Amino acid sequence: MHTLAEVPVWHDERVVLVGDAAHPVGAGQGASMAIEDAVVLARALAEARSTGEGLAEYDRLRRARIGKMAKAARTNRDAKTSGPLARRLRDLVMPIAFGHYYERATTWLYAHDLGTLPAPAEESRPAEH
Repeated sequence: MHTLAEVPVWHDERVVLVGDAAHPVGAGQGASMAIEDAVVLARALAEARSTGEGLAEYDRLRRARIGKMAKAARTNRDAKTSGPLARRLRDLVMPIAFGHYYERATTWLYAHDLGTLPAPAEESRPAEH
């Protein structure tokens, strides 16, 4: 039921935060967000002209999605802390609404396309003897 404060800086020249270290949204999505972060970070670094540019691009690309996840976590938390009347109403409406709206309401979370990772750079191999 507790949401941690936003982490304003996710990277400097030597360290980059991913997953809950960067954005502890508290929605039970920590591992999946960390994996998404890793993919986006790898792509941003591979496509950038410099490490700093790649880190800035990672930050830019992830902020909107993480903000949406944090908002969903707050909404979920607030629904669980409602009063007795609101809880009873929720319990009556949820079985009906869940079947009709759940998939549409969560598609943004589960259908997110990260693209593909860049191919590893070919390393020069010594000639075989």
